[in-house]
Amino acid sequence: MSKTYNNYPMVFIHGLIGWGSDDKLNKYFPYFGLGKNNIPHHLEKLGYECYTPTLGPFNSVWDRACIFWAWLFGGTVDFGKVHSEKYGHARYGKTFEHGAIEDLGKDGDHKKINILGHSFGGPTVIMIASLFEQGSQEERDGTDPSDLSPLFAGGHGHLLHTVTTLSGVNNGTTVASASCNVGTMDLTIAGIFLMNGLLEKTPIMQWYDINLHQFGPDTWPDEVTGWEFQSPLKYLQAAKAYGKMKGFDNTGRELSVETAQEEILPTCCVDPHAYYFAQRAFKTRSDGKGHQVPDNMTMVIMCNVLARLAGRYTTDSLRKYGVGEDQDWFRSDGWVNLKGQSAPLNQPSVDADGYKDDFKPGLWYNMPAVKGSHVWWNNYEMQFKTHKCLRHYEKIAKLYRELPDAD
Repeated sequence: MSKTYNNYPMVFIHGLIGWGSDDKLNKYFPYFGLGKNNIPHHLEKLGYECYTPTLGPFNSVWDRACIFWAWLFGGTVDFGKVHSEKYGHARYGKTFEHGAIEDLGKDGDHKKINILGHSFGGPTVIMIASLFEQGSQEERDGTDPSDLSPLFAGGHGHLLHTVTTLSGVNNGTTVASASCNVGTMDLTIAGIFLMNGLLEKTPIMQWYDINLHQFGPDTWPDEVTGWEFQSPLKYLQAAKAYGKMKGFDNTGRELSVETAQEEILPTCCVDPHAYYFAQRAFKTRSDGKGHQVPDNMTMVIMCNVLARLAGRYTTDSLRKYGVGEDQDWFRSDGWVNLKGQSAPLNQPSVDADGYKDDFKPGLWYNMPAVKGSHVWWNNYEMQFKTHKCLRHYEKIAKLYRELPDAD
């Protein structure tokens, strides 16, 4: 029997368009599985401590990391003096009266945490781990030390036990690259801002907070007292300003292969205190002509449609990353290419042979891919064998307990 070293909490981070425990929607339609198929609840019954924070469905990886810090320890979200001035939004965000794990770092079960990010939650946990470890030199250079968020000071890498991505958009996805190239991504983001203006003062925000308050919305969900629809044009200028950002801090752009490789990953480091796992999935097969198509019709409909695009899309600018040459850029779970889900291309990695490897900290492990679509990790795959997903998470959780502290 393997030795158990710890019982550290597991923190599940949602992806793009996702939601968490602060949204009423999560009570009735949880992001990580419905009813008996809810993954965090299932693990809690087995003795694991689980959390599902709300980091905003459309916030960038940097902004999400800043919200995560305040959610953990309490206080007001600080997006950074330099960052907020550079990208044209407010420096401060929501205030958390209490942190979810305020005693994080103290000896015992809260000495460390395990963070798992699904989809866009993948690059989010990569950014979180990097900021925890190295902080931000840019923020340190441009901010008075007495006014600097502890997050940007760095030196907190020891708080993380494991960093796991679940079909994470770690290296970007060609689906987003295609959307950015034809302009649909910018139109989508503009529509989100307009919708925010229309619904800001309605109870809908209590169910699903669009959470772009740093760009202008000044009404918090808990302040809403009735139904008051506003002009959808209220945040038109904010939408235009947001659209001018063609890379970092524009969520739609951050999903693309180009922005992930050129702007996000070069700023991130590997935390030597943490173990890194890229959990991957794909559900496509070769069409015999050098491309990939959906394996069968059990793939969720939207994943099925996008898998056809991911299975063949490339451009001259993408070929420098191997798109069009490496079949793992054509294999996908519908939303994210298998290569996109793998360890960051600029960080050290190896392919793991199951769960019996002698895992080392500070090194990425590409775990064997499961046969499933993008929502397999949410236990929403269109199949009857949902218990397979729960068993897989049990295996992941068990592994965390059996990994000794890296420090």
